[in-house]
Amino acid sequence: MSTKTVKVEINIPLYDYDCLAQISEASGWSLEEVIVRTIRNGLPPSLAKVPAEFHNALLALNKMDDKQLLQVVEGQIEAPEMSLTQKKADFTTLWRTYALSLLRWRGHPVPKAYEAIIGQ
Repeated sequence: MSTKTVKVEINIPLYDYDCLAQISEASGWSLEEVIVRTIRNGLPPSLAKVPAEFHNALLALNKMDDKQLLQVVEGQIEAPEMSLTQKKADFTTLWRTYALSLLRWRGHPVPKAYEAIIGQ
C-alpha cells in the first residue's frame, strides 16, 4: 500500500534536532523516519475508528482547557444533547474517554486505575 506524503518545512530548536539525530544514528533509521515516528506517537487521539456523526462533538473538546477536560472526565460537565444513535453507542462514555485521552496527550499523568474506573 502506497502512502501519500506532503513535504513540510519547519524550524525546530537545535536541542530537539540533536536529540532526533542522535536517535537516528543509534537506531540506524533515517532522520525522516525518526521524525515521522515521533510525530505519530505525539499526535492527539485519532478519530479514525469513530463514526463521523460523533466527530464534531469530540473535536470540540480540543477547545476546552485542562480543568474543563477533567470536569468532563469526572462527569461534572454533561455531554451535548445526543441523537438516538449516539445514545445507543454510549456516546457519554466515548466523550469522557476522549477528554481523558486529550489530558494524557497534553502531558498529564493518567493513572491506570483511573482509566479503569472511567471505562466502566
